Amino acid sequence: MSQINVNAPEPIERVDTSGDRTAAAGINLITVVIVLAVLAVIAWYLFTGPLRSMSASGGTTNINVNPAPTTVNINPPAQPQAPAPAGGTGNTNPAPSNNNPPPANP
Repeated sequence: MSQINVNAPEPIERVDTSGDRTAAAGINLITVVIVLAVLAVIAWYLFTGPLRSMSASGGTTNINVNPAPTTVNINPPAQPQAPAPAGGTGNTNPAPSNNNPPPANP
């Protein structure tokens, strides 16, 4: 008796050459990068804003304000000196002579 076994060949996998998978992978990568950037910004905001203020030990801030002095010193103008008494006591310098004649009228 003769027997012939015929095996069916392995199915050939078709390769998609249209580029749709590549475009979808690129869009997915851009989406992941945008989502990670948004999450990083939200985390930065929370750790520099609201969460930072909650983690501080409240009530330890001291603010010292020195008020401006209220004392104002005003020096009054000096009083004019009284004229020397007449009689020339103690005045040994004579008055200087006026050697400059007045200018001529034009």
